[in-house]
Amino acid sequence: METTIYYFTGTGNSLKIAKDLCENITNCRLIRICKRNMNINEVTSERIGFVFPVYYRGLPKMVANFIKNLDVNLGKYFFAVANFGSYAALTFEQIDILLRSKGKSLSANFSVEMPGNMWFMYYPHPKEDFINRMNNQSRITINIARMINNNYENNIPVIKNRYKEEKMYEDFNPNNIDENFWVSEKCIGCGICSNVCPAENIEIIEAKPSWEHRCEQCLACIHLCPQTAIEFKKDSINKERYKNIFVKTKDLF
Repeated sequence: METTIYYFTGTGNSLKIAKDLCENITNCRLIRICKRNMNINEVTSERIGFVFPVYYRGLPKMVANFIKNLDVNLGKYFFAVANFGSYAALTFEQIDILLRSKGKSLSANFSVEMPGNMWFMYYPHPKEDFINRMNNQSRITINIARMINNNYENNIPVIKNRYKEEKMYEDFNPNNIDENFWVSEKCIGCGICSNVCPAENIEIIEAKPSWEHRCEQCLACIHLCPQTAIEFKKDSINKERYKNIFVKTKDLF
């Protein structure tokens, strides 16, 4: 059975999980969810997976839109792997609803605790917690891959505090949040922020980044700037940046 895994990543967590899954799932391929791949709508695999971070208790907007556009008629087994600082919240139910609108359903869901990178929700996690979560991820993911190879199925977990979670996600409107990004004098115009942006939301104009208000709030630009020159309001000033230690920046281009 062929498996296709679609993943969305900002600072590398989902990429690392997706790679580990694909290395341990037979006949597997990876496709990144990003602006240039949003026109993908045909699936030839019988087994289809989605790997993503949890944003504001739900799916990243680009992930939700990607699944809406996806033709899944040939799919027989669907799985989702959420990574998060807290819990998967609404995400599995959201995917199941999207699949049911196409006559399918989510067969299995899996959770991986990872470091969060959104300061305005929680910051900072203890350094030890960051390291432990990254070190534990491969072991957890390999076990998930074994279950996927066996077409394991489970139920969607009960959502805690549904009203509160739904309200938080309703307030998640990331497109214009980039109005709060600014650049310090440390910027050298290297263009890495533009290269890592999955939404292709950043242009380099006169050797400085300019955001175009199609933000997904992945924060790759802030965290992966080698000069720590990009800031978000005053929240990021003098705070340590985050990147998955097992992923190279160029792998996120």
